[in-house]
Amino acid sequence: MWVVEIQINWMDTTMRRDKGKAMNDRKEHSKAKKNDAEFVGNAEDLTVIKDSDESVEVEVEEVEVEKQAEQEFRGLNERYLRVCADYDNFRRRSRLDKAASYQEGVIETIRQLMPVVDSVDCAIKAANNCQTVEAREFAEGVVLIAQQLDEAFGRLGVTEIDGVGSDFDPNVHQVVVHEEDEDEPANYVAEVYQKGYRKDDRVIRHSMVKVIN
Repeated sequence: MWVVEIQINWMDTTMRRDKGKAMNDRKEHSKAKKNDAEFVGNAEDLTVIKDSDESVEVEVEEVEVEKQAEQEFRGLNERYLRVCADYDNFRRRSRLDKAASYQEGVIETIRQLMPVVDSVDCAIKAANNCQTVEAREFAEGVVLIAQQLDEAFGRLGVTEIDGVGSDFDPNVHQVVVHEEDEDEPANYVAEVYQKGYRKDDRVIRHSMVKVIN
């Protein structure tokens, strides 16, 4: 009888101990699950925070890239505008230089032809005294040559300076002879000894004239 009671007590103690252990295990398991849930929640929060920080960093980098690209574009645009302006200035200077070079070339060429023009003028004056038919025909040919010279000068923009009957202009006339004549107006060009020529506002050669004072 005593042995049976001991066994019953031992079994009761063992069952209570096992029950207590099981309850403790359930508590620990529940606590562990709660801790795991809290850990997962914290991990998710950290992930969200990390993702948010990375998103902010990406946006900041994109803004910086856009600013840098805009600055580069502005710099390239300014360089392009300067190049265009320099090219326009270069073309304008080239046109002006070309026009000036052309005008200087024409003026220098006409100056070199002046002795030929003078010889033709002298031949025409001498032809006025021709008596024979052959001499008059020769004189007519010289007159045609003079007309061709005048036409060529006109195409180049070269004109003869006003001569007999014009007012004396020291800018284009060179006085060789002065005469007094009360019947003629003052500063009147009475005779031209050597023709003068001009191109636009440039005097190629002054006219040598006789002026009535």
